[in-house]
Amino acid sequence: MTKRQLGLLVCAVPGLYLLLSPIYALLHYQLFAAETPHFIRYVLIPGLLGAALIAIGLLAKPRFSALVGISASSVLFALFLFEAMHTVSVVSVRFEMLGQLSEAQADTLRRNKNMVPGFTLRSLNRLSGTDELPEALLSGFPSTQVVLCTSKGGLVSYTADRYGFNNPDDVYNRRLDLILLGDSFVEGFCLPPGEDLASSVRAGGATTASIGIRGNGPLVELAMLGRFGAVLRPRHVMMVFVEGNDWENLERELAVPWLREALSPDANYGFQSTAQATMREARSILAERKNTPVTGIDLLTRTSLLRNFVALQQTLARLGLVYPKIAGSKPEFRKILHRAKELTKSWGGTFTLVYVPRMDRFIGPLSSDQPFDPLRRRVRDAAAAEGIPVIDLHEAIRAQAEPILLYAPDAHFSRAGAKFAANEILRSIATKETGFPISAENK
Repeated sequence: MTKRQLGLLVCAVPGLYLLLSPIYALLHYQLFAAETPHFIRYVLIPGLLGAALIAIGLLAKPRFSALVGISASSVLFALFLFEAMHTVSVVSVRFEMLGQLSEAQADTLRRNKNMVPGFTLRSLNRLSGTDELPEALLSGFPSTQVVLCTSKGGLVSYTADRYGFNNPDDVYNRRLDLILLGDSFVEGFCLPPGEDLASSVRAGGATTASIGIRGNGPLVELAMLGRFGAVLRPRHVMMVFVEGNDWENLERELAVPWLREALSPDANYGFQSTAQATMREARSILAERKNTPVTGIDLLTRTSLLRNFVALQQTLARLGLVYPKIAGSKPEFRKILHRAKELTKSWGGTFTLVYVPRMDRFIGPLSSDQPFDPLRRRVRDAAAAEGIPVIDLHEAIRAQAEPILLYAPDAHFSRAGAKFAANEILRSIATKETGFPISAENK
């Protein structure tokens, strides 16, 4: 190999890698290049750097191109070593999120007929062939033990209440102060009983029910409110919007014809009784899953671990250089808020939106709110247009000395984060109800 060929090779490797970013971004233009900050981050900067390296390899003197190429390749190799180190550290977390079990845990799950692995309503309704809103599964399974995750060798689970949610059943013995609608943040992902968000609000003096299941988005949450709200008639309803995935979840939900019916003023949300056939079918599906172990193939096909590794996602996150997908316009979100407010008002309750920022905002010395704020503005503007108050946890979390401590390694709330969010919710309730009692530890 000649010196020129060596210079070209060592320049081409990092150069072509850098050019992958603008190619991918332009192929997915609306998600990664349609707005100026994203275009600069994903197209312009890596494109110029990649083109410059290729040009140096082709046109510069062999000694210079070899020096530049070896330096660039060494930096890229070091970045991938750093990425590999952090990827290995999150593999166990990803397996826990997928519900990987030890042999003893799997045997416990198989033998306990009243225990089910974690699930999403979207998946169970799809597999059950749901095509009508009144027949849809919009809750978990009553009085069933649900596995949230595996953590440090043990199962983290809860026993569902009479409706299938993560609450003590006696919470319904008196009128509810609050219902929390949401996804895994509200369900209490990987938090032991008593440490989740709803439990923390209850500890502060508000009789609270969590109506949340992992994978939910705003449209499913509206349907759940339509089915359970008038039955439970809480004084307050709060929909917890998670910046990390709720906009994407909403996009998927809007593609389901029977679920779009939830937006109609005349929607028939059904009852637990109308969904019994679907519930039995879904329970049968979960029984089959008990015998299916989580493997490395699941890790690659059911998560973005491999794609994130290639994109150096862990490394760039720690530098504050990970930008979220561009949040396109979804006018249906405002309709969801409008309908949810109407439903809550029908029994004299109040409706509030809780905004939860994603953990990536608070990682790294170069972390910035700018690429994340367009979605936040969309959500807040939609709420403002409907006259709905917003508890913006971003502002409160950003004001903390170490915001990252409010998140667990799986990017959900840590115990401290759940308690922190509960305090903000309790303060909001106190402003609505003069004299509302808040325990001393939550003030």
